[in-house]
Amino acid sequence: MTITNKCVFNGKEYTMEFPNVTVEQFEASFTRWIGGEVIQSAFSYLDADQREFVMTGTPPHVWDEMFFPVENE
Repeated sequence: MTITNKCVFNGKEYTMEFPNVTVEQFEASFTRWIGGEVIQSAFSYLDADQREFVMTGTPPHVWDEMFFPVENE
């Protein structure tokens, strides 16, 4: 399954692949999360980067750019 989300930090849209996740599984988890279940429980089958993408639309490379910028030599 593929998800496109808008990053809350830079406003850009990114797409992330969620292998072996069905639309039905994702929708059920999303409903539980929106209903108050903590995301780690509702989406226990996703890793931390994937859960962050669901919450904020921020992919790992954007986090790296924000917190671990490469300095020019």
